Amino acid sequence: MINPNKKMKINHLLLLCISMVFITPLFAQHQLDAYFEHLSANRKFMGSVAIFFNDSIIYTKSVGFVNTDTQVKINKDTKIRIGSITKTYTAVLVLKAVEEGLIKLDDKLCSFYPQVKNAKKITIEQLLKHRSGVFNFTEIPDENQWEQAFHTEEDFIGYFVNEKSNFEPGTDYEYSNTNYALLGFILQKIYGKSFAQILDEKICRPLYLKNTYFSTETDETKNEALSYSIQDKYIRNAKVNFSNHPSSGGMVSTAVELNVFLSALFNGKLISKKSLEQMLPPNNGEYGLGIEKLYFKSPEGYTHGGRIENYFSEYWYFPKEKLGIVTLSNAINIYTEDIQTTLLQFAYGNAPELPNFKRTNDLSEKEFEAIAGTYIEKEKGYNLTISSDGQNAMFQNAASGQMYFPIANKGNNTFEYEDIRLEFFPVTKELSLQQGAIKEHYVKLVK
Repeated sequence: MINPNKKMKINHLLLLCISMVFITPLFAQHQLDAYFEHLSANRKFMGSVAIFFNDSIIYTKSVGFVNTDTQVKINKDTKIRIGSITKTYTAVLVLKAVEEGLIKLDDKLCSFYPQVKNAKKITIEQLLKHRSGVFNFTEIPDENQWEQAFHTEEDFIGYFVNEKSNFEPGTDYEYSNTNYALLGFILQKIYGKSFAQILDEKICRPLYLKNTYFSTETDETKNEALSYSIQDKYIRNAKVNFSNHPSSGGMVSTAVELNVFLSALFNGKLISKKSLEQMLPPNNGEYGLGIEKLYFKSPEGYTHGGRIENYFSEYWYFPKEKLGIVTLSNAINIYTEDIQTTLLQFAYGNAPELPNFKRTNDLSEKEFEAIAGTYIEKEKGYNLTISSDGQNAMFQNAASGQMYFPIANKGNNTFEYEDIRLEFFPVTKELSLQQGAIKEHYVKLVK
């Protein structure tokens, strides 16, 4: 449920040289509007973005649809699943419980779930920092099917508890959604309330957040956006039941309200300064308690990303500048980091450029047109799409929550990504995919 690993495309020297005075000239705003309309028109992004500065909105924009069939448009109040950004809220709730004397960071997991492997060695802090070694339940092979039905806490524990421990607690780091699911269940035990109630009482109501909450199913009648893969058309994802991702990835919010939460967190309205210091990692690229430090140096900031179904989300917050940047999407096939970078540049008064999605860095429009499009494997009915992010050719499978990733041009219509090899046949409009022993043949869908 996190975004794919990818180096930032930010021009660090540019950021170091530009003025720290935030300027948003009207022409830059018009061009930023045009940038998002351009993304929408090219089927690269549906969702909402917002920029906060000094507790005020300096930019917000929504494009696309809550439901592509009904054509109901997304607006600033449309709720979008935030995936693993939920973990930042959960960490805040744990720290509030610590401040209330209900739990300690060095308390052991065995006090709550002795049946979990190494529970006598695992602390609450290690769960928060992903240093517990507890197996990530989203890595269980049938998890995509399992998560579509409602499950109780008991069901959840039984689902992963017999899986191996990945390492001795405290000796390593490995991102595991199970850590935060357990933390949510622990919060429920100590408060005697549901995670949804605790979230509402401790964070949402004090901050007057009307569009931020946890629910088990997405309901478009409540202005909650449905999730889509982008192929030759928008393809509705399989429905996840978020009872299986409660405090690890099940929340909804808006780009504006997520910024309100970040501003409150970093300005002492939710937890103490001491608790915030405990929460924040000191080193670039390091994970703290439900939050990561951005790995570029200037401006200095903090982040978390999220991904569940094809909801992709990301926030950046820069404490010294009191600047928050949020992207929430319900359909996307470019990196959220590219959008975040564009928003950050805008905050510094720089107008965006419109990417050319009809070509790549090494293919002309004519060359790219010959391979771009949606392909179908007729025997099993698999779909995949080849598109451009303005620089690279991008691969995306139609399966629910499928990552999109760049494919490297190896010449002679052959492209590769890790162990995946794609060979295109433009004349016959066909594609051969090989991954290890798997070989599949695709035919291009011609409009």
